[in-house]
Amino acid sequence: LALALRRSGEHDRAIAFTEQALAICHDLGDRHREAALHNNLADLMNAIGRRDEAMRQLKRAVALFSEIDAPDLREPEVWKLVEW
Repeated sequence: LALALRRSGEHDRAIAFTEQALAICHDLGDRHREAALHNNLADLMNAIGRRDEAMRQLKRAVALFSEIDAPDLREPEVWKLVEW
C-alpha cells in the first residue's frame, strides 16, 4: 500500500503506513523485512527532500542487513549512501 501511495504522490501517508509496518516487523523480530522497510523509508524521505532522515533510515537498513548477514542486500544500500 505504501508503495502505491508513493507512486500517487501521497508521501506522508506512504511514510505513515511504512512506519506502521516497520513497528510490526520490529515487534515480530522480522529483521530482514525491518531492514527493507528502513530502506523504503529512506527512499521516501529522500524523494521529498528530507535528506537527514533519509540518511538515518538508510544507515539503519545497512546496519540491519549487516547484522543478518545479507551482503547482497546491504551493498546496493551502501552505494546509495555514497551517492546521496
